[in-house]
Amino acid sequence: MAAKVILHIGQQKSGTTYLQDVLGHIAEPLAREAGILYPDSIREILPDAIENHERATRGLLGDEYPWVSADDAAGERDKWLRLMEKVRAWPDTVLISAEALSVIRSAAVARLLAEFDGADVEVVITTRRLDRSLPSLWQQHVRNGRHSTIEEYFAALVEQRERGPEAIEEELDLHLWRAFWLGGLVRRWAAAVGPDRVRVVINPGSPADLLWRRFAAAVGARGCSGRPSADVRARRTHGGLTTEETELMVALNRRLEDSGWSTFECRALREEILLNGLLVRGERGGPVAVPDSARDLVAAWAEEDVAALRRSGVEIVGRPRELRPAPERPERPDGPGSLASSERVAEAAAAAIMAVAPRGRYGPEPRRKSLPAWIRTRVRPEQGIPGPPSPDAPAAPAAGAVPRGAAMPDAPEPPDAPDSSNAFGARASQEARDAGSPQ
Repeated sequence: MAAKVILHIGQQKSGTTYLQDVLGHIAEPLAREAGILYPDSIREILPDAIENHERATRGLLGDEYPWVSADDAAGERDKWLRLMEKVRAWPDTVLISAEALSVIRSAAVARLLAEFDGADVEVVITTRRLDRSLPSLWQQHVRNGRHSTIEEYFAALVEQRERGPEAIEEELDLHLWRAFWLGGLVRRWAAAVGPDRVRVVINPGSPADLLWRRFAAAVGARGCSGRPSADVRARRTHGGLTTEETELMVALNRRLEDSGWSTFECRALREEILLNGLLVRGERGGPVAVPDSARDLVAAWAEEDVAALRRSGVEIVGRPRELRPAPERPERPDGPGSLASSERVAEAAAAAIMAVAPRGRYGPEPRRKSLPAWIRTRVRPEQGIPGPPSPDAPAAPAAGAVPRGAAMPDAPEPPDAPDSSNAFGARASQEARDAGSPQ
């Protein structure tokens, strides 16, 4: 068994994917120089993937994740067993990163820790301002197919939070606040491993690599903080949607829900629009923000978290004041109902249409061949095109007559039938079918 296991448990939208990307790029020097193993799991199959150990943890805790079915959890059991083989084989420190662990309840925490019996277990929590993380989570839900407006989303958050800490700790479906109520998250894990073994790393948002440098210090890899290349440290792993883009996707998701499309088809359409239409645009607008109706509540929630964090006894890497929301809503040149905002929605819609429009079906109609052109494609050069009959030639049989004993000739193809044996005919045939296909 490893001497130490560090569990990086999120939160979601706190920069976890960015950190996992950096860790994957420096896994070898991290193990060699700091003695910290960041084990492969997804990368056993997809070497270039960003390593996230959530899928492996499903094999142990699948029933604790509301979005994981029993069958899916059973299918991931081997991943967990392989991960544990690596933990047992490594003599020093193993780092496991899975932001989904922030949603599990106390009994599941105990079940997880029992797997590491004999190792010292430490917990690292990365966190971010609620006025950035909660809107970001909403747009992520929309990207995945949800269709609640941001006002509906925050109304649901308020209703769930008002059910109180005990319900949040006990009820499976209140997992969002189990993760994002920072005071409760810290208390749950500190009670399991001790406050001296919990570190909270605050993501200030900028500069881009400050989160990595803070995280490296928290896991004992300060000497490797300069290891990733500058472009890796500065890259963004998630491109968030703007308000207008997310509203467009909300409307699309509502239509898709009533369309009869399969889950796979809906996902494929969304991915095509996002990756080839919305996220590749240059001028897109600002990030999603907390609606005005919820700003005071979010500020109050943040103050609760800061106070709980300061009295928790855990190590804080960063400044607690960095968790307070911006004092004012980000300035925008227009309001939600202004013409400019409507223009941005229209621009997003146009980009989405262009991303999925089959350009080929809107080309010009294929020109039909003239009779001489059709003959040239039908008659081999050595045959020649027959000229007018000679005056001395015998009379031709009557039209339609067949000499006795002769085989019935094949009926000639009409001149305007497309020829499927050559490139023009195949394309014309396909375009003819496309033109008649339902939209």
